[in-house]
Amino acid sequence: MSILPESERPNPYSAYGAHGSVLVLNSGSSSLKYQLVNPVGGEAIASGIVERIGESSSPVKHVFGGNTTKREAKVADHGEALRVALGLFAELGPDLEKAGVHAVGHRVVHGGSVFSKPVLIDDDVVRQIRDLSPLAPLHNPANATGIEVARELMPDVPHVAVFDTAFFQSLPEHAYTYALDRGVAEEYGVRRYGFHGTSHQYVAGKVARVLGRRVQDLNQIVLHLGNGASASAVAGAYRSRRRWA
Repeated sequence: MSILPESERPNPYSAYGAHGSVLVLNSGSSSLKYQLVNPVGGEAIASGIVERIGESSSPVKHVFGGNTTKREAKVADHGEALRVALGLFAELGPDLEKAGVHAVGHRVVHGGSVFSKPVLIDDDVVRQIRDLSPLAPLHNPANATGIEVARELMPDVPHVAVFDTAFFQSLPEHAYTYALDRGVAEEYGVRRYGFHGTSHQYVAGKVARVLGRRVQDLNQIVLHLGNGASASAVAGAYRSRRRWA
């Protein structure tokens, strides 16, 4: 039996071996959801949620290794919520240092017309996310705060923003334009942007794989149903036309 060098041995905290992991954060309007993900297979290694941020009591849940831990905490804001989440990793596992976190991914609700793809986060990106807050006043401020605290607490790994609106950036002009005065629309950024784009993109791709077809060859109606609901018509390739219904 051959023995791998220590540097190549699988990490006992996960099934992802030498590939490390990615921490994914979703700072919502009143909650923080998180997952530690295998970047190769996409499996969730650990996950959790901090809910009712800013209220008198916040339910907290952390799932790892087949164990689910639930407790209550008083969480004032999203920065404190992230500190609670990182504390749960330290207390209940997996240890993020041993898990080899290579990057932190942040879901951002609104990228306006500025962001059409995921971007590496720097101070200017954070500023632009805050500047877009009038388009998503309940979400973008929380997204920006989560990013700022995560960069402060995990400064040695790259942070990447993924925008819900990016998938719909190829909408044709006639599909995203409202019947408004053009000057007013341009001044205030009023247009159809589309939402839940990461979900729509994933589902469109998954349908193609299940059917054994190329996504470029399919016209699909995709429904996102949850606390927020949306529908899209995806015409062929991701980079061709997408219409928001």
